[in-house]
Amino acid sequence: MKTFLAMLAVAGTVTAMTAMSATDAAAWGCFARGTTGATGWSWAYNSRGAAVRRALSECAVRTPRGEMCRITNCSRYANESGYWGR
Repeated sequence: MKTFLAMLAVAGTVTAMTAMSATDAAAWGCFARGTTGATGWSWAYNSRGAAVRRALSECAVRTPRGEMCRITNCSRYANESGYWGR
């Protein structure tokens, strides 16, 4: 039983390390523009959805009430250093 639990722990560690490597290798960034010309952007997010939400939130802070922001561009880019991953 101890051997089985040890193998599970090693497998879990390897899986977690592999998952971290995959997410650190690429990141999402988006740009939003408001109807009044306000802008918002995001970078270094592990998911497109999180990058979209941040860009829209940043734009909304700079946009007057009643006006809207929309995403104009989203990209996934290489992140070899792992520094930018969130």
